[in-house]
Amino acid sequence: MNTDALTRLRAYWDSLRNGRSAPYRAELDPRKFEDVLEHMFILEQLGPSQIRVRLAGMALCEMMGMEVRGMPPEAFIAADHRDGFSEHLMAVLTGPAVMELDLIAGDAAGGSVPAQMLLLPLRSDFGEVTRILGCVVTDGVEVRAPVNFSVLGHRKTVIQPSVPDVGMSEMPGFSEGTAGYTPSAQSALKAVVNNPDAAASAPRRGHLRVVSGE
Repeated sequence: MNTDALTRLRAYWDSLRNGRSAPYRAELDPRKFEDVLEHMFILEQLGPSQIRVRLAGMALCEMMGMEVRGMPPEAFIAADHRDGFSEHLMAVLTGPAVMELDLIAGDAAGGSVPAQMLLLPLRSDFGEVTRILGCVVTDGVEVRAPVNFSVLGHRKTVIQPSVPDVGMSEMPGFSEGTAGYTPSAQSALKAVVNNPDAAASAPRRGHLRVVSGE
């Protein structure tokens, strides 16, 4: 199982957070975690108890055997574990908190496949924690589709921000000063009426003309 990839993803997320409660969704650069991109997904909270998959990599779609965008993330979880999984998602958003889940799923041969899922909070452009950056990895064995993960354990880390959260407009690179404008003598407009120099400075008339034939 590629748990090193999860460790690197969490370190990248923590570097973006930079002491705040959570980074912005817009700050993510997919080039920084290309090794786990196909295993990643982003969840969006649409209402108090309504969360949907906004984006998902190919690995998760293959585990489900279908396109998962727009689906509730509980669809990935075994029925008797869904309530607990929903509580974990809300803990990520309301903490905010980082959640690590130990999972297990069935494989095509009737055996079991261990997996791990990492859930990291993100802020929308409005500053609210309504997104979750997630990643799930297995030990390389193909799971039986559609996957039904069972949650074997979890580890929650509540985030303790060390610096105040700032808006996107206050972050470096998202705001620029307004450049002044000083018209030059060459760019000044010239009046044509009663201007003796107008004929010399006016553009030449075109030498083409439209001829209508009958």
